[in-house]
Amino acid sequence: MLIYPQMLLELLATGFFVGKLPVAPGTFGTLLAVPFVWFFSLDERLFRLALAVLFFLGWLSAEWVVRKTGLKDPEEVVIDEVFGYAVAFLFVEPDGRTLLTGFVLFRLLDVFKPFPVNLFEHFPGGLGVMADDAAAGLLTGLLLLILFS
Repeated sequence: MLIYPQMLLELLATGFFVGKLPVAPGTFGTLLAVPFVWFFSLDERLFRLALAVLFFLGWLSAEWVVRKTGLKDPEEVVIDEVFGYAVAFLFVEPDGRTLLTGFVLFRLLDVFKPFPVNLFEHFPGGLGVMADDAAAGLLTGLLLLILFS
């Protein structure tokens, strides 16, 4: 079976098609990030490298879906949730408490997009799709640091 670049981009953007779920694709996309965070956080350098690669692949694949659909932030794109949630763990070690609390905080910040998170959704294309979740992840990480340090 041949895998075409478009298939790979859609596979990445939708989190292996989790984004195609009819209910709460962003929440299920964030759930995808939990094992990602746990596995890659075992080595700090590997975690940072994985985040950089994930951001680049997210931007590229989200850009492709944005152009394909004509939507500013297509609901089916969930790689941004994976990236945003993972960003929160730049500040704290993932354990049961931080993973669960981070999940709830990140989802709230991603859904409601309070200031300054909302400023980043105005970036164009795939960058905008990724940037607001990155900002929500940074804010989540700071809140986790305050709560658990």
